[in-house]
Amino acid sequence: MLRLGAIANELSPSTERAFTMAQEWGLSEIELHTAWGKNIETLSDEEVGRLKDLLQKHRLHLCCLSSTVFLRCHLDERDEPIEWDTNFRSINGRYAEHLHALERCLEIATVLEAPMVRIFGFWRTGPSIEKTFQEAAERIRPGIRMARAAGIPLVLENCPHTYFDWGRRAARLIDIIDSPWLQLLWDPCNALRSNEQDYLAVYGIVRQRLAHVHAKDIRIDPDLDQGRIYTPIGQGQVEWQEILDCLERDHYEGVVSLEPHHVGPDGTLETSAAASFEGLQRMNNLLRSTPEINEG
Repeated sequence: MLRLGAIANELSPSTERAFTMAQEWGLSEIELHTAWGKNIETLSDEEVGRLKDLLQKHRLHLCCLSSTVFLRCHLDERDEPIEWDTNFRSINGRYAEHLHALERCLEIATVLEAPMVRIFGFWRTGPSIEKTFQEAAERIRPGIRMARAAGIPLVLENCPHTYFDWGRRAARLIDIIDSPWLQLLWDPCNALRSNEQDYLAVYGIVRQRLAHVHAKDIRIDPDLDQGRIYTPIGQGQVEWQEILDCLERDHYEGVVSLEPHHVGPDGTLETSAAASFEGLQRMNNLLRSTPEINEG
């Protein structure tokens, strides 16, 4: 049965508060991208121990360790850092540094008993052509060997800033690598933002490789600032009702992890997260058993 989770730092900038919110909402799954304002890749052993204690205290299971490995990473060996004006925290550096960060993430995932570690598909500086697929596959294969040795699979997220922004493109790269240690983290909103207009039509391709789902919503309009705005789930253009229905029909047993990506009208993450959580609740019978949010 589908399980609902959330990315901790998308609920609150306070790690402790995010865990409390997840518990109050009746969630059993939490995802970690940052903790205490630090990238997950950079946490000390002491901080990892604190996270393990928090997971036990709040009776939460870590569903995914969301690294930013290979996001701000060139596909070639150029030296210049990748500048990115965003609040999204990510590591930056050359390929060898990203491999080292992945090694650390797998160590952390082992301690926290995470079932998977997220990676990305390299910073886009050109079109996604055949050469790109082959070069990316070669770059990722050493990471696959590391994942196999650790006994923890990797999941590739389709991301607008990478060569593999569409679900279709990410799935094809996974097929080229052809390893049980690499599966798909599907973000339908990222696909739509990246102009994959048939993102639902290729659901069958996506589903065969699917291990994890990120849930957020977006409205795309050329009259908007930057041409788009993130919205609470159910108020944008992503067909979440149909997506959830497909996952239910196919007996998807993974996690749909809340990633609102916007702030509420009061300027807080908590308000936006609550609105998106309620949107998911309204959409699917699978989520009706989840307790109502206690706003007190």
